[in-house]
Amino acid sequence: MRVLPWPWVATGSASSEGELLMKSHAEQVMQRDAGKQGLWVLAAVAMALVLLVNCGSSEEDPTPVPDAGQTDSGTPPADSGTDPVPDSGTDPEPDAGTEPEPDAGTEPEPDAGTEPEPDAGTDPEPACTNAVPCSEQSIDRLNLLTTPSTTEMYEEEAPAGEFHSYVDARAGGLNVNQSYTYARFTQTGLSRVSIDDQSALGAHDWDIAFRRYYIRVNSGTSGPSCVTVARLPEGTRFEDVTSVAEGLSFQKDAWYTETCEFIPDNSGLSGPTMALSGFWSYTGCIKMSGDVYVIRLADGRHVKFEVTSYYDLPVQQHCNANDSLPSGVPSGAAQLRVKWAFLP
Repeated sequence: MRVLPWPWVATGSASSEGELLMKSHAEQVMQRDAGKQGLWVLAAVAMALVLLVNCGSSEEDPTPVPDAGQTDSGTPPADSGTDPVPDSGTDPEPDAGTEPEPDAGTEPEPDAGTEPEPDAGTDPEPACTNAVPCSEQSIDRLNLLTTPSTTEMYEEEAPAGEFHSYVDARAGGLNVNQSYTYARFTQTGLSRVSIDDQSALGAHDWDIAFRRYYIRVNSGTSGPSCVTVARLPEGTRFEDVTSVAEGLSFQKDAWYTETCEFIPDNSGLSGPTMALSGFWSYTGCIKMSGDVYVIRLADGRHVKFEVTSYYDLPVQQHCNANDSLPSGVPSGAAQLRVKWAFLP
């Protein structure tokens, strides 16, 4: 008889033995399936735990971070129950930790950079303005052109506080084909103003203009500003002028009367009378008078001024001494040299 292991007990019949064998097999299958189900349950539980951990780590920390630059006192804000700031989702300011400028939205101060030159010509309103009389007559009589000057102008070596300016006033020669050379007085020397003659009749940004032996200032028949000139007493030395003397008579350019009748200078060349006409005289050459002038600018500053040469320096010295030009030597005519300085 076949012996079955415990717990099965033979009953003595083949059918019983078969039934026992079938039960044993079925129970083994059930146990195996139950084990697999247990493994699936364990796996599901593990996945659930992983999901819970991940979800918990993605939530924001409910504790707000103190504002950068402030001390966290550990106590909640006084209005902790209010709604969040409406714009809390916007990007933070680039410098959220620093305090804003006291007036961050205002325009910068005009002097945020370097201060402009007092006579930089950038003021929106001119210091003064005047109608220029007889402008059409001046255009014809003085041959005022529309081609700006391109000649040289620069500063030469000079003592501290003075300027010795070279101005090429040839304008193309005796038959001029260029405008006057226009300039203004600045703290660094004469500064060119690129403008033509006819435009200059309505412009305020120039002080003085040079062409050949004529020097104009921006006033009267010459321009709309109020640059005026006072001639100092004969024999006054440039170096001795250290301030503006009282009682000076300042004149503007005026080569026409109120009825536009022409006023010639006293040179004998029938040129226009200008406030600076007296810097030269003519016998056999353009001779320097040595006159010293005070020029009052439109902004109220004063400049002492003297024309030292019309020709090249050796030629000018010969002319001054002999009333004639040296023979066989180029004269260098209309290459002016002036010395000037601001007065207190």
